[in-house]
Order: sequence, then C-alpha cells, then structure tokens
Amino acid sequence: MSHTEVLDSHHHVWDTHHLHYELFDEVTALNRPYRVEDFELAAAPLDVRSSICVEAASAGADGRRETEWLLGHIAGSRRISALVAWAPLDRTDIDDHLDWLVTLPSTKPVVGVRRSFEFEDADFPGRASVAAGARAVGARGLVVDLVLFARSLPKTITLVDGCPETQFVLDHIGKPPIRSGEFQPWADHIAELSGRPNVACKLSGLPNEADRDRWTTGDLRPYVEHAIAVFGYERVLYGSDWPVVNLAGGLPAWFSAVGTLLEQLSEFERRAILGGNAARIYGI
Repeated sequence: MSHTEVLDSHHHVWDTHHLHYELFDEVTALNRPYRVEDFELAAAPLDVRSSICVEAASAGADGRRETEWLLGHIAGSRRISALVAWAPLDRTDIDDHLDWLVTLPSTKPVVGVRRSFEFEDADFPGRASVAAGARAVGARGLVVDLVLFARSLPKTITLVDGCPETQFVLDHIGKPPIRSGEFQPWADHIAELSGRPNVACKLSGLPNEADRDRWTTGDLRPYVEHAIAVFGYERVLYGSDWPVVNLAGGLPAWFSAVGTLLEQLSEFERRAILGGNAARIYGI
C-alpha cells in the first residue's frame, strides 16, 4: 500500500487541557492531548497525504467550543484537509447552529457534521427531529456522519429513507459485534442500508469492536468483506480512527490489516477505498 496515496477519512485531534471530554475520564489512555503534531507523526510513515478530522465533542465536550478550537488548531496542518464538526442534529436550533457553522472563518472547510447516536436508545435515529436535522444538513451541501452501534441500524434505515437528498456516511461499518463473533442481524441490516444510494461507509474503528488485545485480521475479514460486497468498492472509505485505535494495537497494526484485507481487489479499487472515494463524497 505504500505506493497508494492515502486520504484518512476519519481521525480525531483534541486537547484535554482546553476542553473536558467527560467520557475520557473513564479511559485514561485517551484522557490527554492528541494534537495535530501527534497526528502528523502517526500518519507520515503510512503515506497519508490528506485527512478529514472528525469531531470528538460527542464524548461529552462543548460542541461549539470544540469546533472553534479545531478550526484554529488544524489551520496550519499540512495533512488535515477538512473537518466533520459536531452538530445538534436532533434539536430545534439545528438551523441556527448550521448557519453559525458555515460562516465560521477558517482555512479548512467544514464538509460534514456528526452527533453520536451510540449512547441513545436504539430507536433514536428514527425520530422525526433527527430526520429534520439531517435534511437541514443536506440542504447546505454537508455530509451527515453516523456513529452508532449495530442495534440502531434498523432505525438508521428509517432515517436515511426520510432524507433522500442528504449524503450519509456510516462510521466504523456500523460497529458490528466482532468481539462476540456475531454476524447477524448486523449483516442483513448493513445489506439493506447499502441499498440506499445516498449512504457510504467507513472502513474504520474495527479493532475496537474486536478483542482489543488479541484481534487478528481474520477476525475482521468477514465483516470487511461483507461491507465491501454490499456497498461496492466505490462507497467504502478508509479511516484510521486515530487515536482511538491506540486502544486496540495502534495505527500501524490496523493499516497493515487493511492492506491485507484489500489485497484481493484491483489497484483501482484499492485506490478508491484508500482515498478517492472520500475525496469525492466529501467534496475535497
């Protein structure tokens, strides 16, 4: 993979000295600053030429303050090309927030928004308020990133069906239960979701859904191959999920696994997954 230029479609940076991320109180390894210079060091050996930084305010920080800090912090980065910012998808003030977001001065574009569904009820994505928010995002030409556990996939299909003009990207291929080895009903739900042309998915975050200390490429293979089979190579995007990936073996191990998992594809297909698709879908 060293000859393929990589666009990392999913990583984070944060500064726990600047903002308090409540969930990190319970995860010591994440409860420290991970800044642009740290990402640059991790990405450089893997030929990552550009990237999309994704909000982490869903871990319990103030979304507006994080967005302002992120846009200032990534402004001088050589690699970070764009931001997926936090937004209150389910709230009535979503329009006001989006108006504020798109007028922020920045050298890096905001190309999408995200608000975690992980810790909500399984039916949360199906609420009318969430669909209204997602439609407002799509109307402004922005992407909606989706981060959720597999139990929320059925109602995510409802959400997507209610927002045909909005582009969605499913993070971490819907967080399948790799650790327990379960394949269904995740596989059927992902296949149904993939039938909606306005959805793509990120090949990211999987080591953290597996046994973090002992996962193998073989553990991940059935889930990755299924996602590529149903979405097609043109709607799958590589992402590192750095620095969260450090909880499960680190970025080099995950990048190596991705290389192995994609080796049966053509060079054209690999290039699409490793960069071209993200550039197209996010308009970078």
